[in-house]
Amino acid sequence: MTRLNGAELRVAAVLALGGLLAVLDTTIVAVALPRFMTLFGAPLTSVQWIATAYALGTVAAMPLAASLAARFGTRRVYLVALLVFAGASAAAGLAGGLGWLVAARAVQGLAGGLVNPLGLALGFGSAPPERRARMTTVTGLPMLVGPLAGPLLGGLLLDATSWRVLFFVTVPPALLAAAGVLRWIPADAGTAGRSPVDVAGGLLLVPGVVAVAYGLSVASAGLPVRGALVTAGVLLVAAFVRRSWRHRTPLLNVRLLADRTFGRGATVLALYAAPYFGSMLVMPAYVQVIRGDPALTSALLSVPGAVGMGLSVQVAARLLERFGPRAVVGTGLALVLAAVTASVLVLRPDTPYAVLAVLGAVQGAGTGAVMMPTIASASRNLHGSDLASGSAILPLVSTVASAVGTAGVGALFTALTAAATGGQGLAAFGRAGDHAALAAHAVTAYRGTLAVTLLVMATALVVRLRTRPVPAAAAPVRSGS
Repeated sequence: MTRLNGAELRVAAVLALGGLLAVLDTTIVAVALPRFMTLFGAPLTSVQWIATAYALGTVAAMPLAASLAARFGTRRVYLVALLVFAGASAAAGLAGGLGWLVAARAVQGLAGGLVNPLGLALGFGSAPPERRARMTTVTGLPMLVGPLAGPLLGGLLLDATSWRVLFFVTVPPALLAAAGVLRWIPADAGTAGRSPVDVAGGLLLVPGVVAVAYGLSVASAGLPVRGALVTAGVLLVAAFVRRSWRHRTPLLNVRLLADRTFGRGATVLALYAAPYFGSMLVMPAYVQVIRGDPALTSALLSVPGAVGMGLSVQVAARLLERFGPRAVVGTGLALVLAAVTASVLVLRPDTPYAVLAVLGAVQGAGTGAVMMPTIASASRNLHGSDLASGSAILPLVSTVASAVGTAGVGALFTALTAAATGGQGLAAFGRAGDHAALAAHAVTAYRGTLAVTLLVMATALVVRLRTRPVPAAAAPVRSGS
């Protein structure tokens, strides 16, 4: 059993703290949007930019992580990102108006978008290949738990204190993480200081991923505008991939996707992240709109999943060493498929929350055996500059897939609910009428949505089971070769 040693554990703890802050800030403000509408006297379409600015900043920064790390050193860029994140968090907490708050959140997002990919790279570089899976269970866990814990923490803080605390709360931990970086992570020199910067690649990729993310996430833009943004974004990303495939020093080494282990891992990650994160959108609607229960109830329902995930990640790391990623990830996907199938079968307007909590715990346990082992196994053959590129590509794939899944699941649920309620949709619950019948129809739509996510997750299982292991000593894929 290859345990992390003391030095590696300290590095993992520091990186996990930084990663948790970056992910928490993605979702912690969601419960505060109604408060911001009252505070600033602005409609939802305006205050949603408090969340959207952070998300777009994150997506814009992720593609730049590998290039910045190669030029200036991974630790240096990571440290600067943490300090900028802390400063932007303080600025957000001090905001005197909506514009100020949105601008501070955008800067927060830019810094947060660098923290997780660079944290993965630092973690992988701090442990030998045989202990990367263990390192990933610690450094990568916030990427899974953060989205679940954010709304719960945000709700508790908002009820007990001022909205400003939502932003101030991350400043001390960010500074603590920065101190830990200086104390326990050795400095590394940039390896591409004299290499030309791939400016053209950046001008293709960054606007491309931002356009895709924005087009998928902002419903208020209207369908024609959103469609045009997504189409333009996809074309820009495709142009970046085509250009970078032959470029000697690309912004990201996309040739890594041709490697069987890395490419299949990225595919499994995308196929799982899209329906998993997308389905998170629907449970709050089921609890708050269909059943009429408070937001805290839906937040508490996420706790069993987070606990199951946290425990599963630790067990999966041990099993990964013994049985390999194919068996571990395949088993995790099977657990998730079983939980989602059971949800489709048992979900009713009055299904006991205890049953949903158990199913959430099972799905969380399966997710813990899917996400982090997939990232660890996909990266195990990467070294040097390829490690930085791979550590940026995988979170970017997960983030974009999450945006696709959220938009797709949201649109599907809306369409099925409208069809099941005679065109009324969830808005019918705010009007007088037979709410019991409406709830039954809406739950039918929810079950149909889950059934579709089940099919996508099953595709991920097929891809995972068809992926044969590649020896760890296999040569890495180099750009420009």
